[in-house]
Amino acid sequence: MRFTRYYSKLIKTQGIPHLDVNQYCRVMNIVSLEGRLQELNDLKKELKHPNEHYKYDVRIHRITQQLKSLTLDQYPKDVIEQMVYSSNG
Repeated sequence: MRFTRYYSKLIKTQGIPHLDVNQYCRVMNIVSLEGRLQELNDLKKELKHPNEHYKYDVRIHRITQQLKSLTLDQYPKDVIEQMVYSSNG
């Protein structure tokens, strides 16, 4: 949840960044996906039968791919800077 933590700290220290509707939706999607990913990883850790791990691995992989497409696999700071830039451009 590195993006979520970064975004939370950014808001606390600098306020809410000025984003257009598309970029705001992108931020919310990233935060949502990170939450889902964390939940799936937590559920997977609690499984008692290793053969059930596969179904979680598939879902985790899909969500990870979605996150990579939204963040372009960049650092949170770079993603936010790019979002602010494209919102003001």
